[in-house]
Amino acid sequence: MQGEIIRSLDELCVALSSQVPISNRQLGEILVENQKLISRSQLDELLRQQQDGTQKRLGAMLVEQGLVSQEQVYLALAVKFGIPYVRLDDFEIQSEVLLRIPAEVAFRYNIMPLVVLGKHLVVAMENPLDLGNIEALTFAISLKLEAVIAPLRDISVAQSKYYSRFDENEALKDKQLAPIAYHAGQPDPVHVVEAQARKKPLVRLLSAIVLQGVVRGASDINIRPDKERIKIYYRVDGKLQFARTMDKSLLQPLICRIKVLGAMDIAERRAPQDGHIRLMRGKRHIDLRVSVIPTIDGESVVIRILDKEVGVKPFSLLGLAQTEQEKISTLLARQSGLFLVVGPTGSGKTTTLYALLNEIKKEHAHIITIEDPVEYEMSGIEQVQVAASHEVDFARVLRSVLRHDPDVIMVGEIRDNETAEIANKAALTGHFVLSTLHTHDCVSTVIRLIDMGVKPYLLAATLRGVLAQRLVRLNCHHCAQSIPLDTVSRDALRLTDDDQVLCGLGCDTCNQSGFQGRTLVSEVLIVDDTLAGLINGKPDRSLFVEKAFESGMLSMNDDLIRLVKAGKVAPGEALSYHMS
Repeated sequence: MQGEIIRSLDELCVALSSQVPISNRQLGEILVENQKLISRSQLDELLRQQQDGTQKRLGAMLVEQGLVSQEQVYLALAVKFGIPYVRLDDFEIQSEVLLRIPAEVAFRYNIMPLVVLGKHLVVAMENPLDLGNIEALTFAISLKLEAVIAPLRDISVAQSKYYSRFDENEALKDKQLAPIAYHAGQPDPVHVVEAQARKKPLVRLLSAIVLQGVVRGASDINIRPDKERIKIYYRVDGKLQFARTMDKSLLQPLICRIKVLGAMDIAERRAPQDGHIRLMRGKRHIDLRVSVIPTIDGESVVIRILDKEVGVKPFSLLGLAQTEQEKISTLLARQSGLFLVVGPTGSGKTTTLYALLNEIKKEHAHIITIEDPVEYEMSGIEQVQVAASHEVDFARVLRSVLRHDPDVIMVGEIRDNETAEIANKAALTGHFVLSTLHTHDCVSTVIRLIDMGVKPYLLAATLRGVLAQRLVRLNCHHCAQSIPLDTVSRDALRLTDDDQVLCGLGCDTCNQSGFQGRTLVSEVLIVDDTLAGLINGKPDRSLFVEKAFESGMLSMNDDLIRLVKAGKVAPGEALSYHMS
């Protein structure tokens, strides 16, 4: 069964019982001849690139260029090495198998124990040819290891799923972890809860909850108490997904562990608290921003995941249309002026700002940012964190930054008239200023700034452009299929009968949601002489909208329709974001 996807322990046992010899052919040959996924000319071109000095492996190059999927590479490797390729979604792994390899060992080596067959322990690994890891593990346990191939994401999800369930049971069985009763005004002694929070099963349980959030690509983890249980949710692609429940008696030890890691006051349970945790996953730094609030059922926690590897995107990968990219790239070459990224909370404004800064810093400009908080640390840029507790606000820091010889200033958010005025004056005196604002669209941004007290003549002289954006969910490309669309929806999206539309139907890859990832839907306003003249006269909204479209601005509706026609966004998703 090598070269096929194995989805159960029964199928795995059958595959392991039939020995398949290692193939002498290279990966590329298998993809061309066996699976006919790439052409001979495509393979020759990639091999030529490798000979020219690229350090990338052939499989990574194939996936990066969109010629094959990662799963197709794994299947070809399974054929080459005679090793089964498994998908772990439907595997049922027994607790006695988990006991063979402790959680910390499984996480360290990125493996998942699957089954014991005789004197062999079968484990899933992304790279089953890593002899160093296999030898180290064999030495640590009393069984010989037999490795099979599995995607790293599947391994991480399985680790979180099974080890967290196991650790929850272990924590509850721990005789020193007494059940905790929740009675108003009768909190447990702090030293008791803190001791419980350091129990190893509980520490691993929290680690598994966080790791699963990272693996799922979640932006937030919600740990919510109700009357009887604790409920765990992950926010993925902007939508909450229910994950699991846990015994209520684990709530206070979990909260205490989170507070210890986040340098919060474990004795304070009646007031909201915020904290920050930094962890390592492999060689990656992942920052966690923690919010704890008291509720009538116990303390509730939201953990914001700030994954640096995910957060700082190249400008070209934000999802902007090519014409809009070119407009913004032209603006970024300016020596002075004000450029704003606007939209509601959670629309990806910060990610866009970092992508723009990444583009600007290629020109070796002196860049200073003023943020609350600093979400992603970037090399080559000086970042200042606003500390309200020390009476250091945006406006005060911005005045100091102007004396620090910057070329480019990024202000995390324009929140008040004072910050808006100083940002505009900085742009007027030869600095390029980027910032964000909570407004609905580009034209509303101009009106809002004037309503905040920015003088129209000053805004007309400084404002170079506005990018308004939302985030929409992308179709899962593994399960997206063409679907029929009713006349009303076609008319709303301005589609013809010839326009084919795609929709994700749900599969294992996207957790049956039909969606995988998000992209920008945007509109870009470039302020030309005509629009600057209108701003100077405190513009009438309807006239400004008319002139903005005449100057070449495309609405967010236009961008949504572009994405639907390209098959990237489902019609239902587009209609839910359709602007009136």
